[in-house]
Amino acid sequence: MRKWPDGKNVALGLMVPWERWPDDLGTSRSHQRSNKRPLPAEARYDRDMSVIFDHLYAERQGVKRLLNLFDAHGVDATFVTNGIRVEESPDLAREVMSRGHDMGSENYIHEYAVMYDEKGERDSLQRTVDAFQTILGQPPAGYISPGHRMTPRTVPLGFDLGFRWNADFQLDDLPIVIRDGDRRMVGMPYAHLSDYHTYSNAGRTPRQVLEMLRDELRHLRREGLRGDPKMMGLAIHPFICRGFRVEIIHDFLAEVRELGDVWVATRSEICDWTLDHEQDFESMTLEQVVALFPTG
Repeated sequence: MRKWPDGKNVALGLMVPWERWPDDLGTSRSHQRSNKRPLPAEARYDRDMSVIFDHLYAERQGVKRLLNLFDAHGVDATFVTNGIRVEESPDLAREVMSRGHDMGSENYIHEYAVMYDEKGERDSLQRTVDAFQTILGQPPAGYISPGHRMTPRTVPLGFDLGFRWNADFQLDDLPIVIRDGDRRMVGMPYAHLSDYHTYSNAGRTPRQVLEMLRDELRHLRREGLRGDPKMMGLAIHPFICRGFRVEIIHDFLAEVRELGDVWVATRSEICDWTLDHEQDFESMTLEQVVALFPTG
């Protein structure tokens, strides 16, 4: 394939999953990620407020902290958020968009698609598109499944709803073009590295994650210099964007800027480049994508 724009060797896509968690968050029934063990089933009050407060941090501090960080480095990111989050935080969602960031989506609420039947998955996605249109005046540019747990229906539904990209495709270090007749969608990797490596029982410090980021980028740049440019994703979750985690993102972005051969791009910019140079990227038909899903 060709180089990325201006001969860059690596495309770095920053992604901010800004979630609205299911209403059972903090209960013994929840299967969402948290920094605590589930409450005992026999708990007399089945709500762990430490978990709930922990997840409210995004709207109070995390999103604004990231917006200021991105401004300081002159980069744009892709925010992916749930439809109900846009409805519940309309002013903050509009601010994200007004400051130049790409707006993609998850489904309506952060529930795994594998928990839905076909109607449930379709309704969740349609409600999200409707929320974006009503609050932001535009549909989501693209999509990721909560937890990246997609179903055989996810990509076909994405085509029907007009999503231009899907970032559930962790099977490669490059985007692929998905073809359905004359329609096109770009499948791209989400991120193999994120601030979740420092959360819950992951057991790593932010400084250790910074070394992982450096190593990943160093290796992908080496491949790019050999004529095989790659894409790297970094996911940053605003509900855990405490200062000690964000500081290493600041350091990493400063180092990226000094390198000079890394294209920091939104997922929609990567999508546009891929479609404009479709002949240089692997392609699959929609039927081939659906066939990747085991049956039974």
